[in-house]
Amino acid sequence: MGKEAKWLAIVAKQHNEWIRIVNSFGEYDYAEDIVQEAYLILYKYAKPEKVIEGDFIRRGYMYFTLRTTYYLYYNQKRKVNKVSIDDGHLQLEDTNNVEEHEAYNKICLKIDKEIEDWHWYDKKLFILYRDSGMSIRKIAAETKISWVSIFNSLKNAKGIIRDKLNEDYQDYLNEDYDKI
Repeated sequence: MGKEAKWLAIVAKQHNEWIRIVNSFGEYDYAEDIVQEAYLILYKYAKPEKVIEGDFIRRGYMYFTLRTTYYLYYNQKRKVNKVSIDDGHLQLEDTNNVEEHEAYNKICLKIDKEIEDWHWYDKKLFILYRDSGMSIRKIAAETKISWVSIFNSLKNAKGIIRDKLNEDYQDYLNEDYDKI
């Protein structure tokens, strides 16, 4: 394995967890294939610092990658190809909605950019909550920070994100992807 792919080995250590996540989407027969495809996508397109921080894997990022890979697989399985004749030869047109995926990714990147400027406590807490999948109570138990403090910090953080990105989010919901 090349020096640049060692971070991917860290991600693969939690392979069974990634399989369980794909299973939670309702896919059991091809879960292994979807996870392997997600690894390829990460290798080709992801920056290691977006996926992993030290030995801590950003679970939210992996969830998004697995979900997207699942939807790509699901749409590929059920995709209907349209055939058109252009300049005398047949041409297959892809009917998948890549714009929606790109718009969602833009919103996620805007959220990441927004939290970069936050106080370290709020930033770490929000990232922990978002990426670990732990509940507020679980975070409180493991960090020995009061549940109320975590709740209020996350409530304020979500409010800031909502205020700053509400217009983009509404554009996403209204399928005005080009406005994001």
